[in-house]
Amino acid sequence: MNIHRCTRRLLVAAVLSLLGGCASQPGLTSNEIDRLAASAMSEFQVPGVAIGVVKDGEVVHAAGYGVREFGQPGSVDTQTLFRVASLTKAMTTAALAILVDEGKLDWDDKVVDHIPDFQMYDPWVSKEFTVTDLLTHRSGLRAFVGDLMLWPKPNSFTRADIIHGLRYFKPVGDFRTKYDYDNQLYVVAGELVPAVTGLEWEDFIEQRIFNKLETERCFAGRIPEKEMQNLAVPHATVEGKQQVIDRNRISDTTSVDAAAGGVRCSLDDMLKWLQVQLDRGALPEGSQLFSEEQHRIMWSPKTILSVSQRDFERDRTHFKAYGLGWRLADVHGYKQVHHTGSFTGFNNYMVLIPELDLGVVVMLNASAGAARQAIMRGIVTPYLGVDDVDWVEYFSRERELVSVEEAEAAPARIDYDNGSVLAPLSTYTGTYNDPWFGDVSIMLVEDELWFASAKSQRITGRLWPQHEHTFIARWSDRSVRADAWVMFEIDESGKSGGMKMLKLQRDSEIDYMDLDFSRIEEE
Repeated sequence: MNIHRCTRRLLVAAVLSLLGGCASQPGLTSNEIDRLAASAMSEFQVPGVAIGVVKDGEVVHAAGYGVREFGQPGSVDTQTLFRVASLTKAMTTAALAILVDEGKLDWDDKVVDHIPDFQMYDPWVSKEFTVTDLLTHRSGLRAFVGDLMLWPKPNSFTRADIIHGLRYFKPVGDFRTKYDYDNQLYVVAGELVPAVTGLEWEDFIEQRIFNKLETERCFAGRIPEKEMQNLAVPHATVEGKQQVIDRNRISDTTSVDAAAGGVRCSLDDMLKWLQVQLDRGALPEGSQLFSEEQHRIMWSPKTILSVSQRDFERDRTHFKAYGLGWRLADVHGYKQVHHTGSFTGFNNYMVLIPELDLGVVVMLNASAGAARQAIMRGIVTPYLGVDDVDWVEYFSRERELVSVEEAEAAPARIDYDNGSVLAPLSTYTGTYNDPWFGDVSIMLVEDELWFASAKSQRITGRLWPQHEHTFIARWSDRSVRADAWVMFEIDESGKSGGMKMLKLQRDSEIDYMDLDFSRIEEE
C-alpha cells in the first residue's frame, strides 16, 4: 500500500479514536445492501445491478444482482461488462491531467492552438476557448446541443464532423456564465490527446490509465473477441413495456463519442478506478497516476450550479458546482464528489465522500434513474448520519408525482389518421440540408410521406399529416423515443423551401431545436 495513503488513514483513525468514534455513522451490512438492491429492482423493474463499496482502502462490498437480460439465463456479477456512459468524462479529464503533469498541455491552453479546425459560432469565443472550458459545461451553448451526431447509434458522424459542427450552434447564453451540460465538447477534449501525443484517445486511456490500474475488464476502444462475453444488455421502457434496446448493446468497436461516454467496464475494475480517486492519484505500488496537484484541480469548483430548496431540505446542501469531469456538493456537512452516467438502457452512479474515505459505484442495465438514486442514497446516507429514510419508497413516490405532472402536461392523444395539410404531399418531397446534421430525404412512398436521414440511419419514419404544413415524424424504430414535429416552410409560390423540427414528447431523448433545413435545389 502507498505510504502516503497509509499515513492519511492512520491519522483519520487517530482522530476518530479521540472523538470516540462519533465522527461518522456505520454503513449498511452486505445483507442490508442485498435487501436494498432487491427492493429497488422490484419496485423499478430493473433486470440487473452491480454494486460496490470501498471504505478505508478496502472493498467492503462487491456483488451483482439479477440478470444480464430479461428472460434469459446469465446472472450479473462483478465481472459483467457495463457501458459506464458519462462516468467516462472523469477518465478523459484524468488523461489530460497526466499530460499537464508531463508539460505537454496546460489547463489554460487555447484549444485552437492544438486543434486548428476548432471554431465556435462567435469568433472571439473560438479564440479564447481553453482546455478547461471544454470540461466545465459553461460554453454558452444550449444543453445537450448537437447530440444527434452522437445517437441514436449507429450513425455515420465522425469526430471531425463534431468539431466542424460546433461553428453552427448559436449560443443561448454568455460564455463562461452558466452551466449547460454538453457532450460534444468532451469529444473535442478527447481529440486533444492525439493532437499532443499522436496516440488515439482510446489507446492512451488503455495504456496510460487502465494498464496502470491493472484492470482486466475495462475497454476504451475495441474489445477483444474473447472478452465479448458476460455483457450487460441495455433495457428501457418502450411504449409502456420494459424492452431490450438492441441498438445500444455493448459492441466490440469504439464509438465517435468515446471520450464523452464510451468506456465499457466491470464493477471490479470501476472499484480500482474509484480507489485511485480516493487516493488522490496514487497507485497501489506507490507511483502517481496523476499528481496530487492535478487531483486538487479536478476536484475544485469551476462552474457554479444552482441549489434548490429541495437540495437543502433533503441533503442540507449549500453549494453545488462542476469541477473537471466531476460534480461537487456539500451533503450533510461532507464534501461529495460524484457523477452519473446515463445512456439509453444503462444507468450508473459513482459517489465519493473523501473525508470518510468512502466510495460507492452503482451500475444498472436499465434506464431507471429512480432506482439508481434509491440504491446510492440508501448506501451513502447512513455513513452521513441519515439512516431513517426508505429511499426506495421516497423515489417511488417522487416518480408517481412526476408521472402525474407529465400526464397533466402531455398534449391530447394524437389521432394520426385524421390530420390534413394544406398542400399535396408531393409539395414537400425533396432533399433538405442542415449544415451540421447533413442531408435528409423527404420521399413519397405509396401515397405516404417518409423522412430518412442520410447520416443517422435510425432517424427514419413516416410523416403523418396534422395541420397547415405540419407533420409528425413517427420513427420506425420505436426504441428511439424521440418522435418529432416537422414544419415545412412554404413560400408565396407554394413551394417548400425549408424545414424545422421540434420534439414531440417532453421526455424525448433527442432535441431538434438547432436543426434548420434548407431545401436543396435539384439541377
